[in-house]
Amino acid sequence: MGFIKALRRGIRFTRPITTMKTFKTYLEDRTYGLIPSQGTLEEFLRSLEGKTIKQILDDGSYMRLYHGNKFGMMGADEGSNERNAERFVDALTRWVNRDIKKMRPEVREYETPEFKQEYDYDSYQRARSKKARLGMDRMRARRGDASEEERIEIQDKIDKYDDEISNHPYQGAMRVIEKEYDEAVQNYHNSPLTADFLKDDGSELYDDLVASFTKLGGQSETVIDV
Repeated sequence: MGFIKALRRGIRFTRPITTMKTFKTYLEDRTYGLIPSQGTLEEFLRSLEGKTIKQILDDGSYMRLYHGNKFGMMGADEGSNERNAERFVDALTRWVNRDIKKMRPEVREYETPEFKQEYDYDSYQRARSKKARLGMDRMRARRGDASEEERIEIQDKIDKYDDEISNHPYQGAMRVIEKEYDEAVQNYHNSPLTADFLKDDGSELYDDLVASFTKLGGQSETVIDV
C-alpha cells in the first residue's frame, strides 16, 4: 500500500535538522500515525488494542492541526491523499468515540422535568433572570449619571443573587451530575481499547470507516456498497 509514502513525499522543511531522530521523521510519524501502511482495516484496528481513545483523538487533532497550517481554511484538494487521510481519521475517531453519549447524554439528567421539580428549578431561574436584569441596570448606570450610591446598591443586589444562585439546591445538584459526567468521559477516554471493542459492530459509523479506508487504497474484510 503506497498511500502513506505518497503522503510523506509531500512534506518539506527548509531548515536542516541534525538530531538523531529528525524533527521531520517525528512530524511525519505523529501526523500520519493513524494512517495504516499495510494490511487490511481489521489488521490495523487490531494494532490499536491497548491504546486509549484519548490517544487516538489526540493524534487525529494533531493531523488536523498540521493540515490546517499546511493547506489553510480550504483544506487539502478533493481526491488528494491528504483529503482521503483526513476523512479516514475523521471516520476512525467518530467510530472509536461512538459510546460518548452514554457517558454524557444529549439530554442531561438535570434538564428533565422531574429533576427540575425536585430541586426547585423555577426559583433558580427567577434568580438568574433578576441577576441578568440587574446586570443591564449596572451597565446603564456606568454609562449614565447614576450616583456612586446607586451603583453600589445595584452591585449589592447582584452579589445577593450570585450567592443565591451559587447556593441553590438545583445548582449544587447540577454540579454533582456534571462531575459524574466528566469522570465517566475521562474514564471512557483513558481506558485501554479491547479486541472486542475494535471489531466490526455493524454500525453505520463502521461502514463509513470501511468506505474511507477503501478510498485510501486499503482493503477490508467487510463488504459494503461505496
